[in-house]
This record gives sequence, structure tokens and C-alpha cells, in this order.
Amino acid sequence: MFPLQPDFIRDRFPSVAARCAAHGVDITKELLPVVPAAHFSCGGVHADLHGRTNVRHLNAIGETACTGLHGANRLASTSLLECLTSAKFTAQADVKDIAGETFRLPQPQAWRSAANEVDPTLIRQDLQLLRSTMWNYAGIVRSPKRLTRARRILLELREEIQSFYRDYQVTQELIELRNAVQTALLVVHAASLNPVSKGCHYVVEKE
Repeated sequence: MFPLQPDFIRDRFPSVAARCAAHGVDITKELLPVVPAAHFSCGGVHADLHGRTNVRHLNAIGETACTGLHGANRLASTSLLECLTSAKFTAQADVKDIAGETFRLPQPQAWRSAANEVDPTLIRQDLQLLRSTMWNYAGIVRSPKRLTRARRILLELREEIQSFYRDYQVTQELIELRNAVQTALLVVHAASLNPVSKGCHYVVEKE
């Protein structure tokens, strides 16, 4: 059944073999269980072939960028080619810009952190709600009704997180949570603009 020898599989994929074995799956004898995960968005920030976005001095290349070089279903290692190509053209454009412009550093105001410490249980709960919302309503299979529900949940969750950010000490977990909910809203918004099955996402017309 398996064209590869067991020793070769264990030597070539030691981490996968060990992880599956820990859950009672022998990948030298059984099929490897695979499920969809983590590819909620392919591409991202709209950019031209020189890495330019609609934000001045902000470039985006590779996995971060949406250039159209690989169409609607750019997955796996095809993005490596885009990284190399875009990096070269973006660097060349940056060199030209730096030679012809004057740059200065901004003068940020002094930071004053709040005295209150955020409850870590609330942070974990919000993150869990964010993850379950995106998995259930904005995963591989999508529909207008699911996306509408996701947006409603995320908007309410963002208000809760913003109150944390304003009134409590800033931590890495809080910053990551704030960024995550904003990214989730952008993903849901972009998904809502796509009415057809395109790329690696499937749109359910009626439910």
C-alpha cells in the first residue's frame, strides 16, 4: 500500500511521525490524517509589483502581499518565488526613492501606561472566542449568513478589547489580541466581497 519504506518515512519526517505516534497513528502503516487549518486568507495587503501599498513608505511582499502573480490560489511554496521576485524589485524601487527624498523620524509623545493590570482569564477567553468564531463562520466553507454573524460577534469583541487597551497596562498578549481581532474583521470583510467560490475557499450560496 505504501510505496515508501517505513525507515525512510521515519527518517524523512521524524517530527510528523512522532507527533502522530503520540496520538496513536502509525504513518508507516496508516494514512496520515489531514484537516483544513489556518489558511483563512491567501495573500493580504494589496501591493503592486514593486511592493508599494496605499500607505506611504509601507511595502508588502511575499505571504503578506496580494499582487496577483499566482492568481487566486497561491499556496505553499509558490509564494517563495514571489518573495524573491518582489524583494528584488522592491529593493530597487527603495534605493531610487531614498536617493531622491529626505526622510525624518517622527517625534512621538511620551508613553504613559495605565496602572491597572488586565485579567489574563479575560484575555484567554476573548482569544478563544475569536478563534472559534473564525473557524466556525469564516473557515474554508463560507456563506453570507455565517460571515454576517462573524462580523457581529467580532465588532462586539473589538469594543471589549479596545476598553482593555485604553484602561489597562499594555502587554504582549493584549497587543496580539488587539491585532488579531482587527485582522479577523479584515478577513471577514474581504470574504464578504467575494460572492463566488474562488481559490481555496468555498462559498455556500444558500443555507
